[in-house]
Amino acid sequence: MENKDKKALIIFYAVTMTISIAVMVVSVILKSTNIIGLAMWIPGIVGIICAKVFYPKQQVLGIAVKFKFKYVLYGILIPILYLVPSYLVAWVALGNKNSYPSLIIQAIAGGDVNFTSPWLAAIALSPVVFVASAMTAAGEEIGWRGFAYPVLERLYGPRKACLINCSIWALWHFPIIIGGIYQAQVNLVYGMISFFIMVLLIGTIFCWTRSVSGSVIPAILLHSVHNAVDQIYLQPLNSNEKVPYLAGEQGVITIVLAAIILVAVIISWRKTVNKGAAN
Repeated sequence: MENKDKKALIIFYAVTMTISIAVMVVSVILKSTNIIGLAMWIPGIVGIICAKVFYPKQQVLGIAVKFKFKYVLYGILIPILYLVPSYLVAWVALGNKNSYPSLIIQAIAGGDVNFTSPWLAAIALSPVVFVASAMTAAGEEIGWRGFAYPVLERLYGPRKACLINCSIWALWHFPIIIGGIYQAQVNLVYGMISFFIMVLLIGTIFCWTRSVSGSVIPAILLHSVHNAVDQIYLQPLNSNEKVPYLAGEQGVITIVLAAIILVAVIISWRKTVNKGAAN
């Protein structure tokens, strides 16, 4: 079983990274962010194929597994808890003109409140926005957490499994960051380092939900809510170029809040593991 697991992982990561890098290079050359949506499904497709080839009689992807409703709540609330406060603090600290506090003050004072039309459209189409976000996030999560993480956990335990899984996931984004079509609002060196740290933190939270719930659905929810809240609802309100250094996937405040949440997650995870060992 161990040899089969290692072979499955090597093939999964090798094929996923090779095809993904090729697709991302094309997206950078064409300066097209639309192609990124295609790249997001490469891990999922490769994961599904590897599951069929290496584990044909097992339900290894965690798609149809039942799980407790609390993990749905975690999937919705956790990204909001580390994203929204960080943006609010950044906007207040930097005097961002389009921030929620500024707009609320303007409204109370009777001034004109000028939301951007894309932001209003996103609010009006919230159900569609979240469904679309979930569809793209599912492509990544079925591969990274649905297929790869449980295999890594069997082989190396939770700690090493998270480090390997999340490190590769972070590096997977680097071609489009270096190419300037994803999260390119900050200095490149700072952006790559901070993004790597952020992915290690939130990726471990994603892995936790996969491990304790037995399902990949909570991880899909976490990923989709994160993408929608950050990239669709909060980023468009930025009018200060320094905001991304404080809030978002490369923001210091967001990283600190994610780290605090991760500590709580690790404590909960250890209790779950210890309880399982006792039983």
